[in-house]
Amino acid sequence: MRFVKIEGAGNDYVLVETFGQRVGDPAALSRAVSDRHRGIGSDGLILVGPPDAPGAHARMRMFNADGSEGLLCGNGLRCVVRWLATEGRAPAADVAVQTAAGPRRGRVLDDGTVEVELGEPRWTRAALGLPGEGDCELPVPPALHADPDVAFGVSLGNPHLVVRVPAPDAADLRAAGAALESAVPAGANVHLLAVRAPDALEVRPWERGSGATQACGTGAGACAVVARRMGWVRAARVRVQMPGGALFVRWDGAGPAWLAGPANLPFRGEWPVP
Repeated sequence: MRFVKIEGAGNDYVLVETFGQRVGDPAALSRAVSDRHRGIGSDGLILVGPPDAPGAHARMRMFNADGSEGLLCGNGLRCVVRWLATEGRAPAADVAVQTAAGPRRGRVLDDGTVEVELGEPRWTRAALGLPGEGDCELPVPPALHADPDVAFGVSLGNPHLVVRVPAPDAADLRAAGAALESAVPAGANVHLLAVRAPDALEVRPWERGSGATQACGTGAGACAVVARRMGWVRAARVRVQMPGGALFVRWDGAGPAWLAGPANLPFRGEWPVP
Protein backbone atom coordinates (compact mmCIF):
# COMPACT_ATOMS: atom_id res chain seq x y z
CA MET A 1 0.00 0.00 0.00
CA ARG A 2 1.40 3.35 -1.02
CA PHE A 3 1.20 6.20 1.47
CA VAL A 4 2.28 9.82 1.89
CA LYS A 5 3.32 11.26 5.25
CA ILE A 6 1.74 14.71 5.70
CA GLU A 7 2.10 17.34 8.42
CA GLY A 8 0.90 20.84 9.20
CA ALA A 9 2.45 22.64 12.18
CA GLY A 10 3.55 19.26 13.51
CA ASN A 11 0.05 17.75 13.30
CA ASP A 12 0.94 14.67 11.24
CA TYR A 13 -1.06 12.04 9.40
CA VAL A 14 -0.61 9.14 7.03
CA LEU A 15 -2.42 9.86 3.76
CA VAL A 16 -3.54 6.91 1.64
CA GLU A 17 -5.13 7.56 -1.74
CA THR A 18 -8.04 5.27 -2.58
CA PHE A 19 -8.43 6.32 -6.21
CA GLY A 20 -6.49 3.18 -7.14
CA GLN A 21 -6.12 1.37 -3.79
CA ARG A 22 -8.60 -0.28 -1.44
CA VAL A 23 -8.52 -0.09 2.36
CA GLY A 24 -10.68 -2.79 3.90
CA ASP A 25 -10.43 -1.82 7.59
CA PRO A 26 -9.39 1.83 7.96
CA ALA A 27 -9.85 1.81 11.77
CA ALA A 28 -7.36 -1.03 12.20
CA LEU A 29 -5.00 0.52 9.65
CA SER A 30 -5.08 3.84 11.50
CA ARG A 31 -4.15 2.18 14.78
CA ALA A 32 -1.29 0.32 13.09
CA VAL A 33 0.27 3.16 11.12
CA SER A 34 -0.17 5.72 13.93
CA ASP A 35 2.00 3.76 16.36
CA ARG A 36 5.17 5.85 16.73
CA HIS A 37 7.31 2.85 17.74
CA ARG A 38 5.98 0.01 15.58
CA GLY A 39 4.26 1.88 12.76
CA ILE A 40 4.87 4.93 10.59
CA GLY A 41 4.01 7.32 13.41
CA SER A 42 1.16 9.81 13.15
CA ASP A 43 -1.85 11.42 14.79
CA GLY A 44 -4.08 9.33 12.54
CA LEU A 45 -4.97 8.20 9.03
CA ILE A 46 -6.53 10.15 6.16
CA LEU A 47 -8.07 8.46 3.13
CA VAL A 48 -8.45 10.50 -0.05
CA GLY A 49 -10.47 9.05 -2.89
CA PRO A 50 -13.19 9.62 -5.49
CA PRO A 51 -16.00 11.94 -4.39
CA ASP A 52 -19.68 11.09 -4.58
CA ALA A 53 -20.79 14.74 -4.31
CA PRO A 54 -21.07 17.02 -7.35
CA GLY A 55 -18.33 19.63 -7.74
CA ALA A 56 -15.84 18.00 -5.38
CA HIS A 57 -12.37 16.96 -6.52
CA ALA A 58 -12.02 14.28 -3.83
CA ARG A 59 -13.55 12.79 -0.72
CA MET A 60 -11.60 12.88 2.54
CA ARG A 61 -12.08 10.53 5.51
CA MET A 62 -10.12 11.03 8.71
CA PHE A 63 -9.40 8.45 11.45
CA ASN A 64 -7.86 9.22 14.82
CA ALA A 65 -4.94 7.27 16.25
CA ASP A 66 -7.35 5.07 18.23
CA GLY A 67 -9.24 4.14 15.07
CA SER A 68 -12.30 6.32 15.68
CA GLU A 69 -13.50 8.32 12.69
CA GLY A 70 -13.54 12.11 12.91
CA LEU A 71 -15.76 14.55 11.07
CA LEU A 72 -13.15 17.13 10.09
CA CYS A 73 -9.44 17.80 10.50
CA GLY A 74 -8.27 21.30 9.60
CA ASN A 75 -4.55 20.58 9.30
CA GLY A 76 -5.24 17.32 7.52
CA LEU A 77 -7.56 19.13 5.13
CA ARG A 78 -4.85 21.67 4.34
CA CYS A 79 -2.42 18.84 3.56
CA VAL A 80 -5.03 17.12 1.39
CA VAL A 81 -5.47 20.35 -0.57
CA ARG A 82 -1.71 20.52 -1.14
CA TRP A 83 -1.55 16.84 -2.15
CA LEU A 84 -4.42 17.19 -4.62
CA ALA A 85 -2.77 20.25 -6.17
CA THR A 86 0.66 18.59 -6.24
CA GLU A 87 -0.76 15.48 -7.91
CA GLY A 88 -2.60 17.58 -10.50
CA ARG A 89 -6.01 16.35 -9.33
CA ALA A 90 -7.26 19.88 -8.60
CA PRO A 91 -6.26 23.48 -9.44
CA ALA A 92 -4.12 24.99 -6.68
CA ALA A 93 -6.23 28.15 -6.57
CA ASP A 94 -9.53 26.39 -5.85
CA VAL A 95 -9.74 22.88 -4.43
CA ALA A 96 -13.09 21.38 -3.39
CA VAL A 97 -13.06 18.53 -0.87
CA GLN A 98 -15.96 16.44 0.37
CA THR A 99 -15.73 15.76 4.13
CA ALA A 100 -17.96 14.11 6.72
CA ALA A 101 -18.71 17.64 7.98
CA GLY A 102 -19.79 18.83 4.52
CA PRO A 103 -18.05 20.42 1.53
CA ARG A 104 -14.93 22.49 2.16
CA ARG A 105 -12.80 24.62 -0.14
CA GLY A 106 -9.09 25.39 -0.03
CA ARG A 107 -6.26 26.98 -1.95
CA VAL A 108 -2.49 27.12 -2.06
CA LEU A 109 -1.42 30.73 -1.45
CA ASP A 110 1.41 32.55 -3.21
CA ASP A 111 3.71 32.18 -0.19
CA GLY A 112 3.26 28.40 -0.23
CA THR A 113 0.95 28.16 2.77
CA VAL A 114 -2.45 26.56 2.40
CA GLU A 115 -5.75 28.12 3.46
CA VAL A 116 -8.98 26.16 3.92
CA GLU A 117 -12.55 26.88 4.87
CA LEU A 118 -13.45 25.48 8.30
CA GLY A 119 -17.14 26.30 8.18
CA GLU A 120 -19.43 28.54 10.19
CA PRO A 121 -19.18 28.28 13.99
CA ARG A 122 -22.17 26.80 15.79
CA TRP A 123 -22.48 27.62 19.47
CA THR A 124 -25.50 25.68 20.73
CA ARG A 125 -25.55 22.69 23.03
CA ALA A 126 -27.35 20.79 20.29
CA ALA A 127 -24.45 21.41 17.90
CA LEU A 128 -22.21 19.48 20.31
CA GLY A 129 -24.75 16.71 20.81
CA LEU A 130 -25.82 17.87 24.28
CA PRO A 131 -29.39 18.11 25.55
CA GLY A 132 -30.96 21.47 26.33
CA GLU A 133 -31.11 24.83 24.62
CA GLY A 134 -28.83 27.83 24.40
CA ASP A 135 -25.08 28.19 24.11
CA CYS A 136 -22.75 25.47 25.35
CA GLU A 137 -20.84 26.39 28.52
CA LEU A 138 -19.58 23.58 30.74
CA PRO A 139 -17.89 23.68 34.19
CA VAL A 140 -14.16 22.98 34.34
CA PRO A 141 -11.99 21.37 37.05
CA PRO A 142 -10.97 23.98 39.70
CA ALA A 143 -7.32 22.92 39.36
CA LEU A 144 -7.17 24.61 35.94
CA HIS A 145 -7.63 28.07 37.49
CA ALA A 146 -9.66 29.01 34.43
CA ASP A 147 -10.99 32.55 34.06
CA PRO A 148 -13.90 32.43 33.41
CA ASP A 149 -14.40 29.05 35.04
CA VAL A 150 -16.24 27.46 32.12
CA ALA A 151 -15.36 25.71 28.89
CA PHE A 152 -16.93 27.36 25.86
CA GLY A 153 -18.33 24.88 23.36
CA VAL A 154 -18.29 25.45 19.62
CA SER A 155 -18.65 23.21 16.60
CA LEU A 156 -16.67 23.75 13.41
CA GLY A 157 -17.87 20.53 11.86
CA ASN A 158 -16.51 18.75 14.95
CA PRO A 159 -16.95 19.54 18.67
CA HIS A 160 -14.52 21.72 20.65
CA LEU A 161 -14.29 22.95 24.24
CA VAL A 162 -12.15 26.06 24.78
CA VAL A 163 -10.83 27.00 28.25
CA ARG A 164 -8.98 30.23 29.00
CA VAL A 165 -6.14 29.71 31.49
CA PRO A 166 -3.27 31.94 32.71
CA ALA A 167 -0.51 29.67 31.37
CA PRO A 168 -1.29 26.70 29.09
CA ASP A 169 2.18 25.20 29.61
CA ALA A 170 1.72 25.12 33.37
CA ALA A 171 -1.64 23.32 33.27
CA ASP A 172 -2.12 19.56 33.41
CA LEU A 173 -3.30 19.04 29.85
CA ARG A 174 -3.71 15.29 30.20
CA ALA A 175 -5.96 15.61 33.25
CA ALA A 176 -7.98 18.45 31.73
CA GLY A 177 -8.31 16.71 28.37
CA ALA A 178 -9.38 13.42 29.91
CA ALA A 179 -11.91 15.14 32.18
CA LEU A 180 -13.49 17.37 29.55
CA GLU A 181 -13.27 15.17 26.46
CA SER A 182 -15.98 12.89 27.80
CA ALA A 183 -18.27 15.81 28.73
CA VAL A 184 -19.61 15.67 25.16
CA PRO A 185 -21.38 12.44 24.14
CA ALA A 186 -19.27 11.81 21.02
CA GLY A 187 -16.13 13.21 22.66
CA ALA A 188 -14.74 16.72 22.33
CA ASN A 189 -11.43 18.28 21.40
CA VAL A 190 -10.17 20.32 24.37
CA HIS A 191 -8.00 23.43 24.13
CA LEU A 192 -6.24 25.44 26.82
CA LEU A 193 -5.93 29.05 25.67
CA ALA A 194 -4.07 32.16 26.80
CA VAL A 195 -4.34 35.60 25.18
CA ARG A 196 -0.89 37.00 24.33
CA ALA A 197 -1.85 40.07 22.26
CA PRO A 198 -4.97 41.66 20.69
CA ASP A 199 -4.34 39.41 17.67
CA ALA A 200 -2.40 36.50 19.17
CA LEU A 201 -3.25 33.39 21.18
CA GLU A 202 -1.22 30.58 22.73
CA VAL A 203 -2.97 27.20 22.73
CA ARG A 204 -2.29 23.62 23.82
CA PRO A 205 -4.61 21.12 22.13
CA TRP A 206 -5.99 17.78 23.28
CA GLU A 207 -7.66 15.88 20.43
CA ARG A 208 -10.28 13.24 21.02
CA GLY A 209 -8.99 9.85 20.01
CA SER A 210 -5.37 11.05 19.80
CA GLY A 211 -4.62 12.94 23.02
CA ALA A 212 -2.05 15.74 23.18
CA THR A 213 -0.91 16.79 19.69
CA GLN A 214 1.47 19.37 18.27
CA ALA A 215 -1.40 21.28 16.68
CA CYS A 216 -5.09 21.09 15.84
CA GLY A 217 -6.38 23.05 12.84
CA THR A 218 -10.07 23.11 13.67
CA GLY A 219 -9.01 23.71 17.27
CA ALA A 220 -7.10 26.82 16.22
CA GLY A 221 -10.27 27.97 14.50
CA ALA A 222 -12.37 27.19 17.56
CA CYS A 223 -10.04 29.14 19.86
CA ALA A 224 -9.94 32.14 17.53
CA VAL A 225 -13.70 32.39 17.09
CA VAL A 226 -14.36 31.95 20.82
CA ALA A 227 -11.75 34.62 21.64
CA ARG A 228 -13.25 36.99 19.06
CA ARG A 229 -16.79 36.39 20.27
CA MET A 230 -15.81 36.95 23.90
CA GLY A 231 -13.89 40.13 23.07
CA TRP A 232 -10.53 38.69 24.15
CA VAL A 233 -9.13 39.56 20.72
CA ARG A 234 -10.46 42.09 18.25
CA ALA A 235 -8.54 41.42 15.05
CA ALA A 236 -10.19 39.66 12.12
CA ARG A 237 -6.98 37.66 11.58
CA VAL A 238 -5.57 35.93 14.66
CA ARG A 239 -2.23 34.16 15.10
CA VAL A 240 -2.64 30.94 17.07
CA GLN A 241 0.63 29.58 18.46
CA MET A 242 0.56 25.85 19.15
CA PRO A 243 3.43 23.58 20.24
CA GLY A 244 4.15 22.62 16.62
CA GLY A 245 4.01 26.11 15.13
CA ALA A 246 1.76 29.03 14.25
CA LEU A 247 -1.57 28.89 12.44
CA PHE A 248 -3.67 31.84 11.28
CA VAL A 249 -7.43 32.12 11.49
CA ARG A 250 -9.61 34.63 9.61
CA TRP A 251 -13.08 35.33 10.97
CA ASP A 252 -14.89 38.66 10.91
CA GLY A 253 -17.57 37.66 13.41
CA ALA A 254 -19.98 36.04 10.95
CA GLY A 255 -19.89 33.40 8.24
CA PRO A 256 -17.24 30.71 7.84
CA ALA A 257 -13.83 30.80 9.48
CA TRP A 258 -10.69 30.20 7.40
CA LEU A 259 -7.46 28.52 8.50
CA ALA A 260 -4.00 29.13 6.99
CA GLY A 261 -0.59 27.68 7.72
CA PRO A 262 2.12 25.30 6.53
CA ALA A 263 1.18 22.01 4.84
CA ASN A 264 4.01 19.64 3.98
CA LEU A 265 4.49 16.21 2.40
CA PRO A 266 7.76 15.08 4.06
CA PHE A 267 8.03 11.62 2.51
CA ARG A 268 6.36 8.78 0.63
CA GLY A 269 6.62 5.07 1.26
CA GLU A 270 5.00 1.66 1.17
CA TRP A 271 3.26 -0.19 3.99
CA PRO A 272 3.09 -4.00 3.86
CA VAL A 273 -0.48 -5.23 3.74
CA PRO A 274 -1.03 -8.80 5.04
